[in-house]
Amino acid sequence: MDIEVGQELEFIEPAHVGGRVIEKGTHVRVGFILGELLESEVTVVILGKEPLETLTVPRHVLTLHCIPARKHAHPPSAND
Repeated sequence: MDIEVGQELEFIEPAHVGGRVIEKGTHVRVGFILGELLESEVTVVILGKEPLETLTVPRHVLTLHCIPARKHAHPPSAND
C-alpha cells in the first residue's frame, strides 16, 4: 500500500506501537514520512481525540494494520 502525506487511514486491527495499543477502528492522518536507512517512519495524527495526539510509527505498522479510510460519497441529507 502506498502511503501519502495527508492521507487518512483506518486501523483494521489493533497494533502495538511504542508501548501502547492503537485500537481497531482508530482513524489517523499521515503528517509526514521520515526516511530512514533501514525502514522509514511515519508521523500520524490520531483523529477524533481532543487534544490532538501525534505518534511516530514504523511504516510497516501502517501497511500491515491499516486501510485507506472510507469517505462518504456525499454528505448525509435530511432525506436519507
